[in-house]
Amino acid sequence: MTFTSSRVLPLLLRLAAAALVAAGVASCGGSVSANPSPIVTDAAISILPGTGTTMYSGLPTTFVLSGGTGSYIVTSSNQAVIPIAGGVTGRSVSLVPNPVTADTPVTLTVRDTGSAVPVTANVTVRPGTVGNTVTITPSATQPTACGSSICAGGDAEVKVTVSQGGIPLAARGVSFGVVSGDFRIIASGFGVTPEVLAASANTITDELGVARMRIRALPEALAQTALIQITDLGTGAFQRTSFTISQNGSAPLVALPNVINFTGPNTTACASGLGADVVVFGGRPPYQITQPGSVAFVTPSVVTTSGGRFSVTSNGGCADIATIGIIDASGATATVTVSNKVGTVEVVPQFLVSPNAVAIATCTDTAGVVAAGGTGTFFAAAGSGALVTTVAGSAVSISRAKGSAAPGITSPQSLQVFVSDGKSVLPVTVTLNGLAATTACPP
Repeated sequence: MTFTSSRVLPLLLRLAAAALVAAGVASCGGSVSANPSPIVTDAAISILPGTGTTMYSGLPTTFVLSGGTGSYIVTSSNQAVIPIAGGVTGRSVSLVPNPVTADTPVTLTVRDTGSAVPVTANVTVRPGTVGNTVTITPSATQPTACGSSICAGGDAEVKVTVSQGGIPLAARGVSFGVVSGDFRIIASGFGVTPEVLAASANTITDELGVARMRIRALPEALAQTALIQITDLGTGAFQRTSFTISQNGSAPLVALPNVINFTGPNTTACASGLGADVVVFGGRPPYQITQPGSVAFVTPSVVTTSGGRFSVTSNGGCADIATIGIIDASGATATVTVSNKVGTVEVVPQFLVSPNAVAIATCTDTAGVVAAGGTGTFFAAAGSGALVTTVAGSAVSISRAKGSAAPGITSPQSLQVFVSDGKSVLPVTVTLNGLAATTACPP
């Protein structure tokens, strides 16, 4: 685009308004990084997997980028579904779609900081299918001392609803599998002999989309926390949940609250420095407290008396679910689940242009700057008729205008180019040296 100095400010205002109306301004949370990959083997940009990829709400999909300059900017046509609009670090990016109620098409666009042709990948985001609520109900005949835990040697029913867009999926294949713990899936039907215990087994949902499976805690199992995974065989979406196994006759061990949810200040950060106290009682003190990983830290690691407490403090790590284990002196266990998620306040990254000063020595020279952050959509205008600008994605090229008169009679001459993201404007100083400053450029 070529602009004269008398039209710069009005035109920038019109461009800003057009960007806000036509594109809705691509504002999304997240920081911008433009660290280039050290390896570039192909001038053409590519993204794999590409068009035709199916993504599922809540499940990450990793895309591998190659070609171009090695420094990429990825944008999504639907920020509410796939929130990405900015630079990525390295040669891959993992994207996690937000919840949707129906199949939703989204176009991902990849640009580099040079002049390579942008590429797109048309993907489909489908709703997650396995419900977040997994119900585990111990057999009514087990000793009451085990409480809501499964007694060693006892059975329980595991139940989950499989649906899509709120519609139950009947006759859907579902797999139940052991992740960890001393229990097995009862793979044989009720009353069938010999009974078959397995690490995994498949079933189908009923007319309400509900899948049921029986499990058994092994007779020799000590008090522990176990993990089971339920997988929708149609999509590969899965859910993991924990439950406790108690030894027969053990006193119940209780922690309150047993669920803690932290929320960050905005859409780019999870909570840090927020805390909650958990009270432990029952069982046999003292109690050993395990750390929940990167989502938070726990102090103290030992609670010496029933009714004592420990603190859980978020440390900025994000996780949908993490587990704090509580083990008493006799081996009985209880768990507290912790989540730390980003907030809902949108943050627009700072608008930057680098470098903010360039030089041109001849009529054929071209200087370049890179825009980043802001809304993600960029425009440029020359402050003099002696210059012309071209914008390709985030890259702005600056050169002498063909057929323009000499900017001056002495060298150097200092001119300006203005770069905008549709909301704000940043200047770039252009120094003309030698012939670029004192001669007219041919058409």
